[in-house]
Amino acid sequence: MNLSHLSLKDFRNFDQLDLTLGPGLFLFQGENAQGKTNLLEAVAMLATSNSFHASSDREIVNWHASERVTRIVAAVQRHNEEVNIEIVIFDPTQQEKGSSAEREFQFIPPNDRQRKRLKINGVPKRAIDLIGQVTVVRKIVAQRSALLKRIRENQEDPRMLDFLDEKLTELATMITFERRRMVDSLNQHVDELQAIISGGREHLTIIYRPSFLIEPAWDSMETLQNYRAQLLDARRKEIRQGVCLLGPHRDDLEFLVNGVNMLTYGSRGQQRTVALASKLGELAFMRTVTGEEPILLLDDVFSELDFSRREYLLRQVLRHEQVLITATDFARFPEEILAKAHQYRVASGEVIQC
Repeated sequence: MNLSHLSLKDFRNFDQLDLTLGPGLFLFQGENAQGKTNLLEAVAMLATSNSFHASSDREIVNWHASERVTRIVAAVQRHNEEVNIEIVIFDPTQQEKGSSAEREFQFIPPNDRQRKRLKINGVPKRAIDLIGQVTVVRKIVAQRSALLKRIRENQEDPRMLDFLDEKLTELATMITFERRRMVDSLNQHVDELQAIISGGREHLTIIYRPSFLIEPAWDSMETLQNYRAQLLDARRKEIRQGVCLLGPHRDDLEFLVNGVNMLTYGSRGQQRTVALASKLGELAFMRTVTGEEPILLLDDVFSELDFSRREYLLRQVLRHEQVLITATDFARFPEEILAKAHQYRVASGEVIQC
């Protein structure tokens, strides 16, 4: 899979951008606050419709846009077909009454302050269609936490939790098994990748830590029954605190390099290497599951890596179908890598090919 064309209109500091891409390595160089991360942010939104860099969608709308509307239009090559994606986001907080954008989005409830329209191959879609089923669990957790607060204030009967507990138990059990399966698959790749990037000095293991007690030997039914029992045991504490204490939203991961926890004891360079090895392992997992090569986005990842780690990493990313990398300068890149890359300069919201 690769992004063959990207068009932005009033996205962050991009007034207008039309960028033709394709397979290969693409390097985007520029000073800070010029638009490099914004570019990757727009590409990432094609997968989820949400921004990894904004607390609300309206933040991505260019403040000077006359219509207070941003548009992301892209063509993605998947297998032997082209998929066209359009995301339109409207910020009504600065919009004049009766404007064309106001009329275009009038079908959306007026209290929705983050108005969004999504189309795939010209067909209207919901954002949830891209995000996936985990959104359902986020909704149940939010509803359950709200109910816990009302019970704490003696506004609801604690027995009202039974229905949400059952739904949460079913979904949490499914997610736990899928996450464990994914981590097992990741561990088949990340150790080799960590060793390659570190020149053979480091070995990486990822440990999945569910928020509730689960034994490796339990099947799905045993896990479900034990999680249900643990929820019941924690009910009094959850009511007292007014939050959901057990569930997929509180699961965690440990990253051990040569047996040492990197979150606590790893250097910045080691932590960055672990993140990159895990990301490359994740790509391998996605390729196995979907049969497609995902697009790899790397935002200024080389600043805290020594020369040997940068070189090892770059040789790894060259194996992928399409890679987009940002950097403040190209001095850290070996000449042989630069010769194979499509190079661009990003300045003041403009992207110019070098």
